[in-house]
Amino acid sequence: MSYPDESMSGKNHLLETLINSDELYHTAPCGYFSLSTKGEIIKINHTLLHWLGFSEQELLGTKFAALLPKGGQMHFEMFFLPMVKVDGGVKELSYELLKKDGNSLSTLLNANTILDKNGYIKAVNVVVVDVTERKNYERELLNAKSLAENEQKRLEFMADLAPEMIWTASSTGRINYVNARFCQYFNCTKNETRSSFILSKIHQLDIKKLLTSWYACQTGGSDLNETIRLVNQEGNYEWHQIKASLFVDNHGEQINWFGSCTNVEEHISQLKKKDEFINIASHELKTPLTSLKAILQLMQRMKGETSERMLSLIEKANHNISRVTEMVEDLLNTSQMNDGQLRLSKSNFNVVEMIGSCVHHIRVEDHYKIITEGDKSISVYADESRIEQVVTNFITNAMKYAPESYLIKINIENVEGFVRITVSDEGPGIPAEKTPHLFDRYYQINTTGGKYSGLGLGLFICAEIVKQHGGEIGVESTVGSGSSFWFTLPL
Repeated sequence: MSYPDESMSGKNHLLETLINSDELYHTAPCGYFSLSTKGEIIKINHTLLHWLGFSEQELLGTKFAALLPKGGQMHFEMFFLPMVKVDGGVKELSYELLKKDGNSLSTLLNANTILDKNGYIKAVNVVVVDVTERKNYERELLNAKSLAENEQKRLEFMADLAPEMIWTASSTGRINYVNARFCQYFNCTKNETRSSFILSKIHQLDIKKLLTSWYACQTGGSDLNETIRLVNQEGNYEWHQIKASLFVDNHGEQINWFGSCTNVEEHISQLKKKDEFINIASHELKTPLTSLKAILQLMQRMKGETSERMLSLIEKANHNISRVTEMVEDLLNTSQMNDGQLRLSKSNFNVVEMIGSCVHHIRVEDHYKIITEGDKSISVYADESRIEQVVTNFITNAMKYAPESYLIKINIENVEGFVRITVSDEGPGIPAEKTPHLFDRYYQINTTGGKYSGLGLGLFICAEIVKQHGGEIGVESTVGSGSSFWFTLPL
């Protein structure tokens, strides 16, 4: 029968035979060393010696600070030793230890003091943990983070240069990034990404359409493509095309929306103008064709007669045919200009003689008087038929827009190497807000009491002809005092 104390004594003896404390100290997976109060190494284990490449004789009795670079030596003397003496220990201070081969070892030092019976420090025991792999891992993480940040900055830089608004949003639709164009358009900072702010910039009639489309795309995983109106800094709504794609990872998780917002106000405006032009063209062509059809039906019934009425019908038919021909020519000229096919056949000709021929071909009623003034000796090198087309348009416009102006003046002058031809009337004039648009495609001035009809292409064609000759075109008008249309050609 054994007693408890005998059993315990036997176990302790067994442990002593199994565990060699000196061997455990030297072969531990971490480094151990002890310092004197002066910072000299008085004991060191084989593990640390192996890491550093030194022998025990080389390090015993030397200052531990000698194993540190200069910065580490200063930190060890000014922080490590004072902290140990005051607090009785330190935890996880990072140091780079110098190996015998000149390389460094990344470590964390933990230390505590050994006191004598009077409470004075006898020695400092230090545990050394090799964190080289951890440091390498942290370094790789920092490098990866730096690369990711640089890539993000590069992409944001490119996005800021784009003329469109670029944005990203979470999978739930919350905006988390906008580019510089977004901030410029809405006069806000990049931090202004609140949903309430974004929705406040959308036209009330378009919010429901956008949100419905957004939810449908999110559910079905398709791309977003909607055209909506956004309000600009001046408070005006402009059409924009919203496009976005939802990024889905390898596991099928919806991660982020990437989108753009392009201003398409000009495009939609041009489409509206095109629709308006088609309506105008249909109406303008239908009117003379309907009249011509009625005249031909009457002439069919009266084909056996040669009367004054028959002559009048023939004259009206020719007039309507001329109107249709002019409109068709305007359409052809515009089409050629769009395709860059308007060719010029240039030659030298006298300006006054060209104007005389132009006036001769215009059927002017008795109460209109056309006077040509200025330098009658000027000649130019240009396409005579095209320039005659410009002058004819100016004169017929004066007759249409100013039917009560019986005097039309044409002035020719030499202006710094250019000939300037001006056609002036004494009509009601044109309001100042309309003059900048007179040479735009399809633009028409609404008048009352005038003889105006057409497709809104005449002045546009004139402007293109003059530009292709290297000249300029313009108008000067004062309401109540008449208008002066002019153009220049190089001499």
